[in-house]
Amino acid sequence: MMSMAIRSSLLVLFGLCLLLGGASNGGFEANLLLQVAAILVALLTISASRSSARKNLDPWFSWVILFWLVIVIIQFVPLPHSLWIALPGRTAIADDIAALGGPIAGGFVTLSPYDSLSSIAWALPALCLGLALSFRERDDSRPLATVLVGCTSLAIALGLVQFFGSSDSAAYFYEITNRGLMVGFFANANHMATMLLVASPFLTALVRSAMDRKPSLRRELVLLWLVFAGFIFLAILLVGSLTGYALALPVFAWCCLIIFPSAGKALSYMLLPAVLAGIALIAFTDEGGNVFEEDSASSDGGRAQIFSTTREAIAKFMPVGSGLGTFRDIYDNFEPADAVRNVYINHAHSDYLEILLELGVLGAIGMAAFLGWWAWKAGGVLLGSSKDYMAQAAAIGSGIVLVHSAWDYPLRTAALSAVFALCCIILARTRPPEDSETVGAKRRFDRT
Repeated sequence: MMSMAIRSSLLVLFGLCLLLGGASNGGFEANLLLQVAAILVALLTISASRSSARKNLDPWFSWVILFWLVIVIIQFVPLPHSLWIALPGRTAIADDIAALGGPIAGGFVTLSPYDSLSSIAWALPALCLGLALSFRERDDSRPLATVLVGCTSLAIALGLVQFFGSSDSAAYFYEITNRGLMVGFFANANHMATMLLVASPFLTALVRSAMDRKPSLRRELVLLWLVFAGFIFLAILLVGSLTGYALALPVFAWCCLIIFPSAGKALSYMLLPAVLAGIALIAFTDEGGNVFEEDSASSDGGRAQIFSTTREAIAKFMPVGSGLGTFRDIYDNFEPADAVRNVYINHAHSDYLEILLELGVLGAIGMAAFLGWWAWKAGGVLLGSSKDYMAQAAAIGSGIVLVHSAWDYPLRTAALSAVFALCCIILARTRPPEDSETVGAKRRFDRT
């Protein structure tokens, strides 16, 4: 009974994250609900679990997560004034405080403990979901994938109402959003596109698993997959996101490899052209160029300008960083006067640059350690002989988010960060497949 209650609570929490966690800087009440619910679910799961469940996680992944925990704790280390003012970027702040007649005292590693705590709070749904899943002895990936596909279908239905309705329709959940576009439960059309892309491999994994269990229904299941995959592909076209357009073909090619493994060699030839087509779409089209021009009048304020300003701030605060969650205040102090416009820049539009600014060298080391682990696990799953379809979906899904994070901030939403946490736990539980010789040797050893 307790196990069923925990499983149900995890499914409900994940579904709520997908439906209510679509904004990075809005929907405070909904995100507060998610944060409280996530803490309760994590405590319930941990209290009813056995310590042996965590042994199923990859040790490298556990050490990477521990390192990131240390980075967060360091943000709140109190420093005496003499040491604090010696940190990069602090002297000008101390001078401003002195000019205002304020007290000269010490501080923390982070320039804003409040913003750091707020940043941690926004990440709680994903962190608690991942923690709860790591304590689970059973594999919950299939039911959670079903919830993901179901919520994505609802998002598409809502998005169609938005697309064919008026821009001031009540179908939009957030005040600050891409009105007139198909955003579903998100505030940002790019994040909706990422959700559609990530749902595709999980849908494929569910169908492929069903094909193995019921080979007599293979033809019907393939037809079902083609219908749903086509529905998602059409939705990506309607969303109008450059990210969706650039990544759609590579993702679809990988999904075909999962559904039709016997045609793997022929289908593998699709991957390189698909990836090159996505790169060309971003690099050589007018739409791609407009997104990254410094004087772009887009809603993003011109990513090239944002990247340039963020890099200037990074150089100023290296090697310590400005502190977790401080990007918004720091960026305002570095933004050129002639670049200021009526566009609100709340993130660097690159999670990697934002981490470098806020966490400095330690953040760079943490990113490198995680990306190294991910490349090792995802490469083993996708390029090896594994038939773990959920692991393949997790590798593709997390790869989509990591690529998108280079020019956007999908992990700043509870919805996509929860999906990313699920992908990471699935990969961390994955073991490399044993070849026939290893299996035979093990059996001979067991008989002796």
